[in-house]
Amino acid sequence: MSAERHVTGFQQVAPDPSIAKSVGRHHTFETAVADLVDNSLDAGASHVLIRFLETHGAITGLQVIDDGRGMDGDQIDAAMAYARKRSYDKTEQGHFGLGLKAASLSQANTLNVYSRRYGALAVGRTIGAEDPTRIGDLDGDHAADVLQGLRVDFPWANGTVVEWVGARTFLSSDDNRDRSRWLDQRVAALRTHLGTVFHRHLAAGSIAVSIDVLDEFLGESGAPRAVTALDPFGYRRLPNDLFPAALTFEIDNITASGEAHVWPASQAGLPEFRLGGRPGGLAQGLYFYRNDRLLQIGGWNTLTVDRPELEYVRIAVDIDGSLEPHVTINPEKAGLELDADAKHALLDARLQPGGMRLQEFLEAAENRRRESRRYVKRPVSLVQPARGMSPTMREAFAESVEADESGPVAIRWRVEASESPVTLDLEGRTIWINSAYRSLMAGGDGTDNEDAPLVKTLLTIVYSRYFEGSYLGSREKAELDAWGQLLTAAVRDESAREEKELRDDAEG
Repeated sequence: MSAERHVTGFQQVAPDPSIAKSVGRHHTFETAVADLVDNSLDAGASHVLIRFLETHGAITGLQVIDDGRGMDGDQIDAAMAYARKRSYDKTEQGHFGLGLKAASLSQANTLNVYSRRYGALAVGRTIGAEDPTRIGDLDGDHAADVLQGLRVDFPWANGTVVEWVGARTFLSSDDNRDRSRWLDQRVAALRTHLGTVFHRHLAAGSIAVSIDVLDEFLGESGAPRAVTALDPFGYRRLPNDLFPAALTFEIDNITASGEAHVWPASQAGLPEFRLGGRPGGLAQGLYFYRNDRLLQIGGWNTLTVDRPELEYVRIAVDIDGSLEPHVTINPEKAGLELDADAKHALLDARLQPGGMRLQEFLEAAENRRRESRRYVKRPVSLVQPARGMSPTMREAFAESVEADESGPVAIRWRVEASESPVTLDLEGRTIWINSAYRSLMAGGDGTDNEDAPLVKTLLTIVYSRYFEGSYLGSREKAELDAWGQLLTAAVRDESAREEKELRDDAEG
């Protein structure tokens, strides 16, 4: 029995702090920052600076600074409240009304926001992760001082500063080398992610995004690093190619469109294909955009499954008015779900001209990949790696070089009685690496059997030919002795350098 006819009224209830605290838990550092850049876009910013805050070598916080319209007191109150969701224009990136709070508090204990709108006084608000529905008013003079003290390389008269204090996801190590590596990794990952999801905006010049590090003790920042567009479809078009091809499908009796691409195998080494340095095949599938912002980087949304044969297939789809009711965007804006109507419409999509169906297109892409692998000339032959290399690296070997007929070779770690870094077991077809140098060569905790891909690849290249013949002559044996001496000298030198750095750090 329906209870609707017995309803006598409604009441608006503010969210419980425990519920508010659970929002945004699936954010990564990169998706959280991207959510803040969305806010800057919606505020009409032309510049966004992502600033790591450094104190005595440790990264302690983050600021996202923009030159958008800024906010007055009423607007900043609305932005900080969990219980309010404003109306969004169709061209805006905002969707849930949670991005600022959920993204920030997923990463930090405290969120401070400072803003100034043209013609209004500077304002500031703060909320904490422990009680995110409790909003603190910051002194207006303090907010004005923060904004007045900004050091940025673009004109700033009004806009907003979002600040993370007490970042929980930042490195806690006291080791300066770890700190430097962590920061380099975060900056690289951030440039890749932002460059990908905002590649249309960056390429159009509608916004410029950069990253720097501010030494809070000295009050000085390093040179900013620009975020450049990383277009997942940014390959050089081939003459007389059938692709990219327009993709059309009907939903709610309205025709929607996309674009079907088959990435050229000869350009698979481009960073636009290997997003973030990962194998491009991991990013096959559907790319959904909303207002030129990329919401999903690959994946098939159950229309089919990831498989090597489809590694070059990428399909761009813009979520417009007809498709939007059939799409559920996740709160982190890093993926989405399609309802049954949208899936059916995409499965029935046609490529134009010609009317090729989606399944036929996928089959054509598989055939193209098969042909490219058949006819690509590989002038170099090497033994193929077996145990000790990841499936990704084994696939890379298969695509890059001819497999020597002698058979695969494993490359593994073991404890050795000698100082020699590498031992060859020709009969057992194994390259053994001395575990004494594992932390030096691979880092980590030593539990990953497929670690150190760079070192293992180089060793495979050097030692491959000794596994290809039936026996070793005097020349080959002399070469192996020479390589062993050089590698031993190299690990000794590297070990000495690490020990010196440790002593210098201890003395400093």
